[in-house]
Amino acid sequence: MAGKNKRKPPNYYARILWQKKLIEQYFDCFNCKIRGRGNDVSLLCTGQIQPTERSLMYKLKLSYDGASPPKMYVTDPELPLDLDAHMYSDKRLCLYYPKESPWKHTMLIADTIIPWTAEWLVYYELYQIDGKWHGPYVPHDNQSKQSD
Repeated sequence: MAGKNKRKPPNYYARILWQKKLIEQYFDCFNCKIRGRGNDVSLLCTGQIQPTERSLMYKLKLSYDGASPPKMYVTDPELPLDLDAHMYSDKRLCLYYPKESPWKHTMLIADTIIPWTAEWLVYYELYQIDGKWHGPYVPHDNQSKQSD
């Protein structure tokens, strides 16, 4: 009886496989590969997004291990590190405020991370024009809050 309420460990492979299927179903501009086995597995997707007709085409890399939040990077053009541009010190895009909207493994990358990335790219292009982040903003990595 002692083991009756024992929780089953999460199946990261199943999570990753489901995410891969949905990303490829809804975003044919992404190519996804599963690497590793069992719970030592990760999803790596590469793709490209052009957020508006007048925008650049951005090449992206998404990584997800089934346990931690997905990570999205712009790989081309190479963006300079700019914490005011809503990115982390490793150049990972900040797509949501973790304290208010933490990532949950039940969320779908195809419904959240990829559309949020397209939105982030629009804000980034506006930021390049006037130096102001027009989207929601919180300080990153020890920086002070952006002034309006």
